[in-house]
Amino acid sequence: MDHARILYAFFTMLCAAAASTAQQSVVVPCDRDNTLYESTSGAFSNALGESIFVGVTAQNTVRRALLHFDVASALPSGARIVAATLHLEVVTSGATAPATAGLHRVVADWGEGTSYALTGGGGQGAPSTVGDATWTRRFHPSTPWASAGGDYQAGPSATFSLPIAGAAVCGPTQALTADVQSWLDQPATNFGWLIKAAVETVTAARARRIHSREAPGAVPALVVHYLLPGETGSWGVGCAVGTGTFAFAFVGPMVGGTTVQLAHTNGPPLSLAVNYFALGLDPAGVPLLPGCALHLPAALEWIPGNLVALDAAGAGSSPWPVPAAYPGLFFVSQSAALANTPLGLVVSNTGVAVLQ
Repeated sequence: MDHARILYAFFTMLCAAAASTAQQSVVVPCDRDNTLYESTSGAFSNALGESIFVGVTAQNTVRRALLHFDVASALPSGARIVAATLHLEVVTSGATAPATAGLHRVVADWGEGTSYALTGGGGQGAPSTVGDATWTRRFHPSTPWASAGGDYQAGPSATFSLPIAGAAVCGPTQALTADVQSWLDQPATNFGWLIKAAVETVTAARARRIHSREAPGAVPALVVHYLLPGETGSWGVGCAVGTGTFAFAFVGPMVGGTTVQLAHTNGPPLSLAVNYFALGLDPAGVPLLPGCALHLPAALEWIPGNLVALDAAGAGSSPWPVPAAYPGLFFVSQSAALANTPLGLVVSNTGVAVLQ
């Protein structure tokens, strides 16, 4: 329990200190995990062990990890997920270089029984017990996967690097964020994620031993940034201007029928800026200039707002009437200003909001 408190405090401070923060954030603990040990018999599992495994062993057998997070119990109903990231801790591996892993949404429920692998750090598993997820069974001994090795979406919600040892962060991506949003809105569809090496060969992805939720160290954690109706927040970091960064913010509660200010600070002095609006966010963003990115999704329509004249300090604002209709609508805004850069402009951080 002390380790859980320490972890929670650490990630709370991380969320508060990060440049990319939404109005609110929460750390969702992993409430179920297991390892799928490649075996035609499905005889092995490790439900209560202190490690999960991903990759390929020296004996050329595959390991895949299952993780589940009870999102609906951790976040308020009606919240809009801005972004989410998965944090893991790789304990050790026989690898000589980082490996790419995929985070795949699981499409069928699975279990965590009472198996507990003690030898070799748990790498070989323990005899499966009733209710365990195994290579061939969702619930040992009688409920099979449709396909051996787990039932999951072929396309990953995110890909990330697994180090030889140390911290691993997956996300944020649009697909990963959409997974978490759907689990909040439709809890019955939440079967968690499966982590597998992108290339499952012993030369490309030696197995990683990763802290499970039962570990005494840094356990798997899902960090979620979200908004409630009427709230605003920010995401990303604006391009460098002078010794600071170009900043944008909604000023005022996002209540339909009222007016908020579109406020800009530390922009290019005596320049012109314009805000663009979209009904979605690309949390990873597309890098434009060193240290700043475009977070408006390329696949969605952008709606231009008013021109804003920036003063000698690079500040300026304009009123924006909040639509009286569409309560619960999530939208984002990012500003661009004329500047002496290779692109001829700089962009701000992104404002995020949900209508009330």
